[in-house]
Amino acid sequence: MFPRPEISAVEENESLDDLRKVFIETGFSKVLIYKESIDNIIGYIHSSDLFKNPRDIPSITRSVFYVPETMLANDVLSMFFKQHKSIAIVVDEFGGTAGIVTMEDIMEEIFGEIEDEYDEDGFTEKQVSDNEFILSGRLEIDFLNEKYDLGFPQSDDYETVAGFIISTHESIPALREEISIGKFSFTILQASENRIEQVRLKIS
Repeated sequence: MFPRPEISAVEENESLDDLRKVFIETGFSKVLIYKESIDNIIGYIHSSDLFKNPRDIPSITRSVFYVPETMLANDVLSMFFKQHKSIAIVVDEFGGTAGIVTMEDIMEEIFGEIEDEYDEDGFTEKQVSDNEFILSGRLEIDFLNEKYDLGFPQSDDYETVAGFIISTHESIPALREEISIGKFSFTILQASENRIEQVRLKIS
């Protein structure tokens, strides 16, 4: 979670030039938008939205949803799936803004636990044939694209193979379940209730 003091936000009535300056100064791909007070966040803007020649900030503001500080990570992940959003505002007991959390943060929290507990031998990464691989769910998309030129789509919603599957499939698949996402066909080889450990990938 990004705590309140680290949030980069712009008031909805500020100019597009002010918004551009925040993107440049922070280097972030997303900036929150609030109305009158940081305790009233109404959405966010992705840096790519500025290329759409918007007339003002409200015209490109994307909606967010809100979760309490006490909500468990698995429950927050379920909310992300239901809301089809990638950012949530974390609110305190008084309804004020405590911080923000992304789907990526939640997946790292859930899947990060298994790296400490089970990953003593490192990530699984095996090329079976020209178009077939055995992969750890925690291997990064950028790494695989660079090494094997697999063509995984890029997104702010995920960084790993497991994140790509969960973000697109919108649930944690069962053991031996087969999932097709575009040219990618995954078979879940190792999984538990809250994580994908290993997959077989075939590319058509």
